[in-house]
Amino acid sequence: MTDAMIPRRLLAPLAAAAAAAALLVPSGAAEARAGASVTVADMAFSPASVTVGLGERVTWTFRDSVAHTTTSDQGFWDSGTKSGGATYSRAFTSAGTFAYHCTIHSMMRGKVAVPLSVSGSPNAGWTLRWSTKKGKGGVTFDVQARRGSGKWKTLVSGATAASKEFDPTRAGNYSVRARTVKGGSRSGWSPTTTVPIS
Repeated sequence: MTDAMIPRRLLAPLAAAAAAAALLVPSGAAEARAGASVTVADMAFSPASVTVGLGERVTWTFRDSVAHTTTSDQGFWDSGTKSGGATYSRAFTSAGTFAYHCTIHSMMRGKVAVPLSVSGSPNAGWTLRWSTKKGKGGVTFDVQARRGSGKWKTLVSGATAASKEFDPTRAGNYSVRARTVKGGSRSGWSPTTTVPIS
């Protein structure tokens, strides 16, 4: 454990807590709190890139008369062939960036980004959550953190736990990210989420 990862508790004014909570947003991620819809038509996924929260669903609607699939590059899911208005829906219960493609038409590609969530306050400390449930069936999680633009440091590796307390000793804005591992397959890293430590 590095000195930046040692737990501590600092008291802060309530106004600072409210201001800090406002900073807890994924960097560069669009709002997608109600899940996301992807249209599969004209030989493309539209939009090709979506962001959803932990536990939210992505629904693909296959409008072409030609059959397509939505198939994870890392083997996390496969819709099978669908066409003519059929749908496929999947809940994303863990953090990461999940690339996918159509197995019939290799030029059709997309991705689903799922940031981890942060709850808490400067007074009580912060909790990072990267999954809605504990990993099982060979599913584990990796989590990294960095202060400012510093080097990424491992916070969790190969864990089955879904969350962890995060309260570094050094003040600053920390970026955190996570990925999901199943067997030998790994998702990409999730969009980063900022945690302010005062």
